[in-house]
Amino acid sequence: MIKFLVTFGAGVYTGIYITQNFEVPPVDEPAKLWAKASEKVKDFMDQNKKP
Repeated sequence: MIKFLVTFGAGVYTGIYITQNFEVPPVDEPAKLWAKASEKVKDFMDQNKKP
């Protein structure tokens, strides 16, 4: 449990540091990401469909 908390804390600290010191574009909300991913999968399936 302690190992998990230390790893989680290090990840949060690293994320905050990167966000403050570099230009990181905002991430889309999950619904938008899911829609984009499903659209790409659908396009891939349509392109690779056997005749």
